[in-house]
Amino acid sequence: MTYSVNHVHIRAKNPHESAKWYEKFFNAKILSSREVMPGTITVSMDAGGPVRLNISSPPEGSSEDTVPAELNRLGLEHFGFDTTDIESDIQKFESAGVRIVLPITEIAGGTKLAYIEGPDKVLIELVQPFS
Repeated sequence: MTYSVNHVHIRAKNPHESAKWYEKFFNAKILSSREVMPGTITVSMDAGGPVRLNISSPPEGSSEDTVPAELNRLGLEHFGFDTTDIESDIQKFESAGVRIVLPITEIAGGTKLAYIEGPDKVLIELVQPFS
């Protein structure tokens, strides 16, 4: 049997506001917005690749506890977006007041990466592969 990643799922206090952020900064496109589980709304987005980005409101009774986005946490630590111009991206995020968790770092082989904090304290990696 073969498996592939189907989607990344985020819980958000306001999934529509979070979706607007991903539209603004990553050109993601809303595919649908509907009640999937009773009492919750899920916004499904095309984020430019084969993996969908789903953003859902929390079910009733969910904890509202959050922690800042940080590297080296157990569980799902982050997800990443490819980019062709990481310097321009980081300037755009800094200008918009987005928290930069790790500035641009070049790793072995010439690939550049950086980490930002998205809405709902989600850790997002930007990856500019060596060309």
